[in-house]
Amino acid sequence: MENISFFVKWIRDASPEVRPAVIMTDCDQAQINALETVYPQSRIFLCHWHVLRAIRSHFVTTAFEALWEKIKALVRTDNQAIFDNLWNEICTDSSVPSSVVKYLNDMWMKRPHMWSKVFRKNLSIFKEGNTNMLIEAWVNHPSE
Repeated sequence: MENISFFVKWIRDASPEVRPAVIMTDCDQAQINALETVYPQSRIFLCHWHVLRAIRSHFVTTAFEALWEKIKALVRTDNQAIFDNLWNEICTDSSVPSSVVKYLNDMWMKRPHMWSKVFRKNLSIFKEGNTNMLIEAWVNHPSE
């Protein structure tokens, strides 16, 4: 984390008038920690591709195709009721391994504000792309 923090601080200090409103990144916790420390006012979102890639690495998707479809829908829906229903279905489906439910609960459901589209409404950055390493910033002008 020290190298990442050094770099992010260097960028902040080189351009103090630029304050990121939204930062999208991958699932690297050291990078997230550095960004939260250096830019505490910024909203940090996780790239959907990286979220799904991380989740997919915890079970064999071809062995649990229905679960995989529900997880992808959970990540991609912007409707809170659908999100809640999908999570309930995943948690209560006896065919879903309890280890997967525990992993999802421990690693992802404690921070859906970082990856769920439910929390990404009305942000112009997502009209331009839905990938990682995006920054939407505002600039302080002397007249402000």
